[in-house]
Amino acid sequence: MVPRRPASLEVTVACIWLLTVILGVCISFNVDVKNSMSFSGPVEDMFGYTVQQYENEEGKWVLIGSPLVGQPKARTGDVYKCPVGRERSMPCVKLDLPVNTSIPNVTEIKENMTFGSTLVTNPKGGFLACGPLYAYRCGHLHYTTGICSDVSPTFQVVNSFAPVQECSTQLDIVIVLDGSNSIYPWESVTAFLNDLLKRMDIGPKQTQVGIVQYGANVTHEFNLNKYSSTEEVLVAANKIGRRGGLQTMTALGIDTARKEAFTEARGARRGVKKVMVIVTDGESHDNYRLKQVIQDCEDENIQRFSIAKTFLTSYQTLG
Repeated sequence: MVPRRPASLEVTVACIWLLTVILGVCISFNVDVKNSMSFSGPVEDMFGYTVQQYENEEGKWVLIGSPLVGQPKARTGDVYKCPVGRERSMPCVKLDLPVNTSIPNVTEIKENMTFGSTLVTNPKGGFLACGPLYAYRCGHLHYTTGICSDVSPTFQVVNSFAPVQECSTQLDIVIVLDGSNSIYPWESVTAFLNDLLKRMDIGPKQTQVGIVQYGANVTHEFNLNKYSSTEEVLVAANKIGRRGGLQTMTALGIDTARKEAFTEARGARRGVKKVMVIVTDGESHDNYRLKQVIQDCEDENIQRFSIAKTFLTSYQTLG
């Protein structure tokens, strides 16, 4: 009777054979620590979050993402190019890619977009860099979509893309302000304008505001395209003083606003909805013309709102 080998011995032999086979097909390598290169940058900017080897006609590079560049105010992020294999040591250079990473016709929010969080080289040349927290604004709403840029072999942004949608909040608003002697106190008018304007999202790609003041005559205080932010319009509106006038020519004010304030020369945009807000204390001295000027506004698709002297509590549509 032939004695059987223990099962544990068979398992050991099998394991040794398997390791021999695996090691035989493995390719070993060593890390070269003698000729290593190191690149340093601000730790607080997350320098080194992403790293890619890169080569173009100028030579070899290491691309390094730094998603928090620009803090503390605007952590837009960026990508650095660091030279490799040069005769003399050269520093890493920030590419300033977020400056040209942009989507047209939207109000962008580039702060904190963490550009450089994603970094991928293109086998055909160039590379792709992304900022996942890029956002844009529609009215009071912010939409975080992320954005990516296709960068050329010479480190220029060729194209940017993000899944944005066109905002439908564009308005051209002209405020027709009664500045006749019967308006008192004027501070209540200023307070009303502040309350109205601070609720608006004012900008070249959103709402634009112009103000016309009338009494016996009409004055354009500022045009639709004069200011490009809510803050700027608030400052300008607070500087408007009552021009006075013995008459309240409301029809003249409305008609002048229709004919002049809503023209392209004064900043009106084609295809954008027109809105007129009339602030007055009541009866006008050219009341007989109101029906016609209101119809003229209607024919030009200008939506109208009138606000009576008790404007803090009373809102009413005119026409």
